[in-house]
Amino acid sequence: REDYQKLMRERVEAELRFLKVQLNPHFLFNTLNNLYYLTSEKSEKAPQAILQLSEMLDYVMHSSKSMFVPLEKELKQVENYIALESLRYEERVKITTKFSDNLNERMIGPMILITLIENAFKHGVMPVARNAWINLVVEDSERGLSIVISNSAMDANPGEGIGLENLKSQLNHLYKDNYTMKTERSKVNEFSVTLILNQSK
Repeated sequence: REDYQKLMRERVEAELRFLKVQLNPHFLFNTLNNLYYLTSEKSEKAPQAILQLSEMLDYVMHSSKSMFVPLEKELKQVENYIALESLRYEERVKITTKFSDNLNERMIGPMILITLIENAFKHGVMPVARNAWINLVVEDSERGLSIVISNSAMDANPGEGIGLENLKSQLNHLYKDNYTMKTERSKVNEFSVTLILNQSK
């Protein structure tokens, strides 16, 4: 019985590692192209962009070894992700973020927020010719850690894809019944994801 439980635990941990380390290859490809352009133009933005990508890759590699990470570290990489994508889209997208001040003690499953912001760019910015937008709010609420991300959407089925499916699998492993996630197309051109994490691990 102990051997069986150990095998199941190792299987779950292996699946979690697989789910957590996925970073969209298109993001990496586009970022490297942007970096090449910045360096060829000797842009002052190049060193900072290289540092941000380096921090993200380091985080992805090391976070895959942990079940939970400090929320502030995840938020830092969200900011890096947004900065790197902004090199690509420039003024095509308006991004607003709001993080409450009482998040320092919080832990979160790694890559959860990054998956959500990546999904918002994929479905909320790429299909839109102009005036795209993304809003991200993370706060400690009475129900738990509340994450609400909304974006402009022109897709017939915005946000539906492997990214959110992988995220659901990760959440099921880490939080079991202690989370809720709701997707909604509340307006004609708006898609939102509301995630409540009830555990404060």
